Amino acid sequence: MMARDRLLRLTTTVALSAALAGMPAVLPPAGAQGHPTSLQATEADASTFIGTWAITDKQNNLFNVRLFPGGKAVSTVGEVGVPSAGARRLNNAQLRELGRWRLWGNGVRIDYSNGWSDWIYVDATGFTHASWQPGQNRASVPTNFGPAVKLSGTTAEIAGVYLFQPAQNDVKPYTATLLSNGLAFNDIDSKASGVWRLDGSTVMIDWISGWRTAMSLDPATPLQLRHWAPGADRKGPETGGIRQGQRVE
Repeated sequence: MMARDRLLRLTTTVALSAALAGMPAVLPPAGAQGHPTSLQATEADASTFIGTWAITDKQNNLFNVRLFPGGKAVSTVGEVGVPSAGARRLNNAQLRELGRWRLWGNGVRIDYSNGWSDWIYVDATGFTHASWQPGQNRASVPTNFGPAVKLSGTTAEIAGVYLFQPAQNDVKPYTATLLSNGLAFNDIDSKASGVWRLDGSTVMIDWISGWRTAMSLDPATPLQLRHWAPGADRKGPETGGIRQGQRVE
């Protein structure tokens, strides 16, 4: 079974059982990718989907999908699924998916460069999510279904994937992923996870490795970074001076 399998792997038996239990059995747009015949989303509806979404995988692990104006999309789940809270060395392909979204049926479909697709759409119960694995016909019943929640406020602004300049001058920028549930992951530390919290206009990230990173949300210093090495006085000068972060789009 592929690692990125989401919330619920639907077989014909499961779908039938759900229908008999009164659960909605939602199918993708009929026909083919380019000619859906279900309720059509319009250009005016696109703004409804732009933003940050919270979705869960089959282990009930939360991840986020951010849809940008213009069609770009970034997911905080990688090729092996959502990392565990105690994850060790990770690479950037394990921390994010990059893709593009477009209006499709009664929602938007996101096609990622790794071959997966997500569909966020509206049904009788509200916003819902479905996904197809690489190589699967997008006009077939999706591999998985689950709820989708659109985030708002500061959490929606923070959740996503970033490139952080490290404290060390001779180390290249690293990938950092901040999930809306407060978990954080990176591809620089051997112990790759951490937690984040909001302190005024600053996101404080405490990594299991012992490092601390502060990311500014202040409009005057957007995504400015400060790092403190393990054991350094958190009220003292940052390690390596001021650095800069960049959101991955």
